Amino acid sequence: MKYRSVFISDLHLGTKIAQTEKLLDFLRDNEFDRLFLVGDIVDMFAIRRHMFHWDESHNTVIQKFLRLARKGVKIVYIIGNHDIYIEFLVKEDFGRIRIRERDSYTTAAGERCLIMHGHQLDGAIRKIPWLYWLGDTMYSVALFMNRMLNFAQRLFGFDEWSLSLYLKTKVKNVIQFINNYERLVIREVKASKTPVDTVIVGHIHMAEDKLIEGIRYLNCGCWTEFCSAIVEEEDGKLTLLRI
Repeated sequence: MKYRSVFISDLHLGTKIAQTEKLLDFLRDNEFDRLFLVGDIVDMFAIRRHMFHWDESHNTVIQKFLRLARKGVKIVYIIGNHDIYIEFLVKEDFGRIRIRERDSYTTAAGERCLIMHGHQLDGAIRKIPWLYWLGDTMYSVALFMNRMLNFAQRLFGFDEWSLSLYLKTKVKNVIQFINNYERLVIREVKASKTPVDTVIVGHIHMAEDKLIEGIRYLNCGCWTEFCSAIVEEEDGKLTLLRI
């Protein structure tokens, strides 16, 4: 397929949960003029947690991004909380790769978009960083357990099942957190001096496309437990793809 723009987030290169092969297939099978990397592309926290994992496919992803830039694809790297250590490079340009804290974009259809990772609105990060660290570590453990479970599921001929997705859609407190996060994102958009029709975020690994208080909320999802992306078609239409 040929797209004007592609938006992906939360790949978490540097961990075993990064679904690099699926992302590489997606990048090879599609063409686009712009690529927005909406945060947490490289998981620098994994080094601190002694959970760092980097194999040849992770190298290939980075090389693919660089090749796309050399071929003329405009790439914007939005800083997330897991790649916060390159925050000092914000506003720097490396050829066709720009590093930003947030960015704005207008589609071919005239839809005005604000793009940010979204961790800036997470109260657990801003006020109680150790609590976020604990939750993030437990989330990584849940994903590891999920991989073991799905291996057993496949071994006995059963369909795969996502423990993390189950927790996010069934546990009351988690659902409340997601709802609160979405409302905070919309509040941030409305506080902006620049007119915005659509906000594109990541961070919570829950792909979504919904209208909240007159603003379109698009979440890129992730490339860890499930894979998704937002694409802008040639006519400017923004679509959420679940790969």
